Amino acid sequence: MKKLITLLSFITLSLSLTAAEDTTPKKDAGKAKAAAGQPAKPSAKAEALASTLTTQQRSQLLSILNTGDDAALLALPGVGEARAKAIVKIRPLADVTSVLAADGIGEGIFAQMVGYAKAGFTKPEKPAKKKAAPKKADAK
Repeated sequence: MKKLITLLSFITLSLSLTAAEDTTPKKDAGKAKAAAGQPAKPSAKAEALASTLTTQQRSQLLSILNTGDDAALLALPGVGEARAKAIVKIRPLADVTSVLAADGIGEGIFAQMVGYAKAGFTKPEKPAKKKAAPKKADAK
């Protein structure tokens, strides 16, 4: 009887240690992504940025993200070839904030995309450089 209790205690302890090892969080070199295919909940900042878009702007940006070809994705500010491939990889997106799950897309890039959508999907013109005023000679 004593041997049976010892054996059961040993098995229980082994199983609990094994379960504890399985639940140990693993460090990820990249940013944390959603587990098991579930989309990550966007931050409050990202939600606030997205809420500044009109329904039409939001719909058009989502359409570009979901169905845009390489040229359309590359037209988005901050999106190069690698980020465009990352966006294509996570398609379909349920909402514009879902793009934050793509590798290389953070709140800064997302803010640029929102600004681009608010500007009517045109790149803002860079302000012309001001010419420096000519230096005045010292009068002596």
